[in-house]
Amino acid sequence: MSTKNLTGTLLILGPILILGAFIGWPVGEDTAEGELIALVKDPSFSKAIMVLFLTGIILLFTGLSMSSRTLSMSARSTDGSTKWSALATPSGILFPLCIAVMAASVGLNFGALGIHPNSVESANAIYLVGYHLTEGVGLIMGIAFALFGISLADRYADLLHRVIGSLYVIIGIGHLLGIFTTGNDVLGIVTWMGMFFVSGALGVITLRDKD
Repeated sequence: MSTKNLTGTLLILGPILILGAFIGWPVGEDTAEGELIALVKDPSFSKAIMVLFLTGIILLFTGLSMSSRTLSMSARSTDGSTKWSALATPSGILFPLCIAVMAASVGLNFGALGIHPNSVESANAIYLVGYHLTEGVGLIMGIAFALFGISLADRYADLLHRVIGSLYVIIGIGHLLGIFTTGNDVLGIVTWMGMFFVSGALGVITLRDKD
């Protein structure tokens, strides 16, 4: 399998796995404590959902990082016509950081499920940390997606790539705005769903690209 095909496959499979995990996640719980109570009702299933989510995150952001690397290399190898493509270099560094934050959060969730039968208070405290740990990742994703989108739109002349690049910039702005807005679930849902579908579309285009 070529690097291009692997990148496209990761960009498609990642969002699918994450969406699958979202389907099985407890709904209607607005607090970390309520969410944990719902999860401990079936610890094995809850852990499976978390593994599915984290696997999807790893695949998605690895694919984005690999795509960023391809863009940054094309910026170095051309005659300067893609002057903004170099912005893909920092985005390729930032995307893996998202994996690290998500992995830490899932690890804390695993720990909370494990000790809940013996210490409910400790489990709630640990889960609360994991619950809020991902709040800062919006800054990382916002910058990464904005830079990646600019690079993608600048690198390719065709309309489809430029539209996807522009959508990534909007997604990045959505992640950044999400840091400063509280209680706005609609913005978060639209931003994350947009991230999944746009990445899936990029994956399909990457697989079909003959370059």
